[in-house]
Amino acid sequence: MQRPMLSDLKSFTPQQARAYLNAARNDEIAAAIALASDRNALDGSPSTPDDAEVHHALFLLRRALGLPAPSFDSLRVALRSRAA
Repeated sequence: MQRPMLSDLKSFTPQQARAYLNAARNDEIAAAIALASDRNALDGSPSTPDDAEVHHALFLLRRALGLPAPSFDSLRVALRSRAA
């Protein structure tokens, strides 16, 4: 499945959140990284998203789906374990 592209930074719908999750095969962290990368691209930044940007993207994904906010510390641990 192809990754969706975020069209604007003003709204993020449950349908868009599900599309990112589907493209990431229900991996929330992978979906958040993709969303953070797309947000950077929309802002005109070619840089790789940092932990804070990924956390904010995960927050947006979970909020759009009516889920509780993620822990920044838990996300950082998960990102570090993926990088290892």
